[in-house]
Parts: sequence; C-alpha cells; structure tokens
Amino acid sequence: MADESGSGQERSTMRSVERAFDVVDLLSDSGRPLRLAEVARGAGLHIATAQRILKVLERRNYVAQDSAGYSVGAAALAAAHSFLVGNHLVLTATPVLQELAEALGLTASLSVRVGSARVLVARVEGSSPLRYQLPVGGRLPLHLGAGKVFLAYMDGAARAEVLAGMERVETAAGPAVPMDEYMSQLDGIAVQGYAVSRNERVVGAVSVAAPVRSRDGVLLGVVQVSGREEDLSDDRLAGATREVVNAGASIAARIR
Repeated sequence: MADESGSGQERSTMRSVERAFDVVDLLSDSGRPLRLAEVARGAGLHIATAQRILKVLERRNYVAQDSAGYSVGAAALAAAHSFLVGNHLVLTATPVLQELAEALGLTASLSVRVGSARVLVARVEGSSPLRYQLPVGGRLPLHLGAGKVFLAYMDGAARAEVLAGMERVETAAGPAVPMDEYMSQLDGIAVQGYAVSRNERVVGAVSVAAPVRSRDGVLLGVVQVSGREEDLSDDRLAGATREVVNAGASIAARIR
C-alpha cells in the first residue's frame, strides 16, 4: 500500500515538473510577454494551476513578470549559457564551423533537435553577412531548411508526428509542395546525405546542410552553411556541399 502511495506521489511530482517545463517552453516560443489567461490556455492548464506554476518559476527567476505579462527570466539565460560553454558537441563543432565559414565565406551553424523543432546552438559568421540573423537559441521548424535533415532520418511514424495536420509544405517564396512530393524529397536527402534549400524560410536565402552522426549512427545534430543566392550560385554549390558534408564527418570524428 505504501508503495502504491509513493508511486502516485511520484507521478504527481513528475507531472508538476512537466507542466512547469510546458510553461517555460510556451513563454520561450511566444516571442512576447503573455498574460496569465494566455499561459493557461497555451499550456492547457486551469488558471489557478498556471498561476501556481508561474509563481514558483518566478521565485527561481525562470519567469519574469511586468505590466506586459509573463516572459522568460534571467535564470533561463544563465542555463542556456552553461549549455553553450560546456556542451561537448558545441565545443567540438565550433572550430570546424570556424574553418567552414572561413573557407566558404558563408555563415556556418550547428542545430540540434528539440522535440518537433530544431535549435541553433552554434554559429560563426562568414565574410558575406546574411540579410537576416540566424537566431542562436531560437526554435526553428523541422520541415524547412536544415531541419529537413532531421526529418529525413526519422522513421515514418516520427515524421508523421512532426508533420501532423500539414497537407502541403508552405515555403517563403512558394509555391506549396504537396506532401507526397515532400516525402520523396526527404527520402532523397537520406540517400544523398545532404539537403539544399532555396527560399524556404527566407526569400533570397540558400543553405546546404548535412548530418552529424555518432559512431552508432545516432543523429547528433545538423551542420549547415547559409548565404544569399548570389553567394551560393549553382557553380559554387557542389564545392560548398562537399565542404559541409566533410564538416559533418569531421565533427563526428572529433566527438568520438
């Protein structure tokens, strides 16, 4: 009986922890402060439950509150900094990204998967700056750009979960890609070992991305270079692709 009670308490505690992370994730993705009702609705919580969670997170500085509402607090930034300066994959990849950016003059970056999104965890600017800023720490979609490499190596069930509700894939420049054609593209990426993206997230931008895989074949992250269309013209694309694929292999070799 005592074991059953303890087990129930443990499940309740774990659920509370999960709800707290749900709230932090919601605030991280919002891009703006949220009111209490918005937090409760977005996290699927009762108002009173959301308020209790927010108060605990606020005491620990993972959430901040002002007249505009609730937003992520300074403690979350400190945790992110600890990851960036201490994560083995990031530390290993950074010198490779520096070499890649210098060789191609393009912005080189590394992403890891976080649920149904990818997060940029390292970036080195090239000599040809982008018109937009690749956001370190920001969540980006898996179905566009370098995210397609993550999807390419997922099984059918995992792909379906990420792409649930999508009948076609919308890009920045259009037109929309039918889902059967998109799935064929993912299969092609898995076979060839890299992805080329044009005008998908941002009009006028081109990227080449390749996997970073462990010795056991686990996908650790995705390395990419990004530039303007004039910086990654067709005559430069083959050479850039080789460099990116080699960079992915180099990071993987160094991390073992």
